[in-house]
Amino acid sequence: MDRKKFSPFIVFLSSLLWAGDAPFRKPLLVGGLSVPFVAFLEHLINSVASLPGLVKHRAQLKSVTAKQWAGLFYIGAFSSALGALLYVQAAVVMDYNFTVAALLQKLQPLFAITLAVIFLKEKLHPKFWLFAVPALIGAYWVTFGFAAPHALWQSAGSASLTGPALAVLAALLWAGGTVAGRSLMVNLELQLVNGMRFVFGFLFLLAYVAAAGHFQFSAMTGFFWRNVIIIALLTGFFALLIYYYGLKNTKASVATLMELGYPLALTLVNWKFLGIALSLWQIVGALVLLASVTALVLSTAKSSQPQLSPLAPDSAGV
Repeated sequence: MDRKKFSPFIVFLSSLLWAGDAPFRKPLLVGGLSVPFVAFLEHLINSVASLPGLVKHRAQLKSVTAKQWAGLFYIGAFSSALGALLYVQAAVVMDYNFTVAALLQKLQPLFAITLAVIFLKEKLHPKFWLFAVPALIGAYWVTFGFAAPHALWQSAGSASLTGPALAVLAALLWAGGTVAGRSLMVNLELQLVNGMRFVFGFLFLLAYVAAAGHFQFSAMTGFFWRNVIIIALLTGFFALLIYYYGLKNTKASVATLMELGYPLALTLVNWKFLGIALSLWQIVGALVLLASVTALVLSTAKSSQPQLSPLAPDSAGV
């Protein structure tokens, strides 16, 4: 079998798996589990699942520099753990609207490119703002429809901005993780970087949940455990595993197009199972946002500049 021929479809399959997160996550939160505790369980399960890869590449740990340890800690504690908390909390604040929260994550490449310019000294793509401005307009429409900013403020004040702001902050943290991860994987194995990401994320959330008193093991039912395991392994660890497997033999430009299956499938899944529908202006905004970001990534991939790797959603630290 020609592996390269089927690799783009493997990337597409991983994007469909990511889209299945919300229908399993919402019952946990509505059922009384806290956002931090669910994220803690996910990172615990994914840390255990990552152990074989960590053991396999454990010799590399001896040569990790202080700068690399700092990068690994950032990816785990901030990009994975804190980013997951902010993303889910954003959806909760917006009345469990995981669709809008996820669509706002498509701003991530804009942040990642900007951070790469600042920290990796890459040159800003000549057409960056040509695509960035429409993407930001699309993000606004996705979030607020065609409502004017002053009307939103008069009707809801700062409360109308809390959910979107958390989602955008999560995208910024994940973008930082993309930049740090790309730097780390120049010298370190992917399995080691990804495994330490989950381990540091687990340790961060362990401290966070312990300090906040959010341990809820007594509330865990068989149904809750099933959903957590599905989220952690199927839409999380396994989806990421096959994503990178497919990415090895897929051009960045092609992978970017295949990843569009994620927001499209997510919108349909959340509409079908959670009853989350988008207004006409939100649909228009989603199309503008996705088209602008895709065009930006494709243009970057075609240029002679170092290209931005396709970005995997970070549901639960994926």
